[in-house]
Amino acid sequence: MIKKIFRFLFIDKALKSDIAFLKKITLFNGLSDRVLAKIALIVFKKNYVAGETVYKANQDADVLYIIKKGQVKVNNSLGEKIVESGDFFGEMSLIGDKKHGSSAIALKNSELFLIYRVKFDDLVDLDAKAGLQIMRNLSQILAVRAKCSEI
Repeated sequence: MIKKIFRFLFIDKALKSDIAFLKKITLFNGLSDRVLAKIALIVFKKNYVAGETVYKANQDADVLYIIKKGQVKVNNSLGEKIVESGDFFGEMSLIGDKKHGSSAIALKNSELFLIYRVKFDDLVDLDAKAGLQIMRNLSQILAVRAKCSEI
């Protein structure tokens, strides 16, 4: 217990805040604070102004986007989806080399956490158990989405 408290004394406020935020993201369910801290350290934070393009269709897809603040509209051939704080998109970029089949535009000033596939792959190389948990979570999320689209 003392060791755990001692360890958290040396984590700065921003990192603690990022860990608390990442803990709420369904993709990271079941991960320890230690692993969430590793994820927080590979995140690239980027701000977008309302109306700014996050990405265009047919661009290389190599980033997972997590919305910390704001709102983004994702358009594809099936329609559009509005994603907000706590949501994520671009998750298929973690699986393999692809091009975006959609485009994304910030509807409001937004802060996004970007996780590049190369950084994610490095994390998985160092912590295979965490990578497996994330992939299990992703498969459950995709299964639910597929089931909802059948209705």
